[in-house]
Amino acid sequence: MINGEPQFSLKNYQRILSKAREMKFVFQTFSGYLEDPRQKVILLRHDVDVSLEYALQLAEIEHELGINSTFFVRLHAYFYNLLEEANIRRLRKLAKMGFEVGLHQELYKFTVNRQAAIKLLTREKILVETLLGKSLWGVASHFPRQNTISLTPELMAETGFKYRAGGEIFNKEAIFISDSNKRWKTFSLEEAMERSDKILANIHPVWWVGKISDPASLVKLLAEGK
Repeated sequence: MINGEPQFSLKNYQRILSKAREMKFVFQTFSGYLEDPRQKVILLRHDVDVSLEYALQLAEIEHELGINSTFFVRLHAYFYNLLEEANIRRLRKLAKMGFEVGLHQELYKFTVNRQAAIKLLTREKILVETLLGKSLWGVASHFPRQNTISLTPELMAETGFKYRAGGEIFNKEAIFISDSNKRWKTFSLEEAMERSDKILANIHPVWWVGKISDPASLVKLLAEGK
């Protein structure tokens, strides 16, 4: 508990982001950083594993604070269907609010060779672009250790992506932190803000919005490809 609030809550999330603004951190999308990298920067990455509704709730807090971030959405999620009308509206609202949207790819679910991977990623990129109504430039891996194909710079170029979120250009000289499994890995975001002027933070909306009494069970489902 922090100031009477659970560590992972929307109210505490807003407090942490407000503190970052007070400390003069700039929040950039991944594409924004590629074009004009700032020195004191936080790159907020949101992997939308469970719910676009949860993602939108984080986005609304960030938008109110004038903060930019990047949301990576799935096409093979168990818990939500990106093609549902309500989720298409949420996706387009994210874009309208100025957030970047990328693909949370799941090649590991398919037995593919390199050529099949290029076709799959290209088709998924076009599909999300059609739903979104604008170009898609970034990709992030869901369970990257299970990747069947490496997202090399050459493969990225052939599929039309400009970057992958785990690429060295973003991690170089930056502290990487994550709230995976509802536990901070390496440092909390507040601790990282005291240690470095460049932070790459992977924040999963489900841990801050969802009422998850047993995180381990959800992590197990996600690990099974859910």
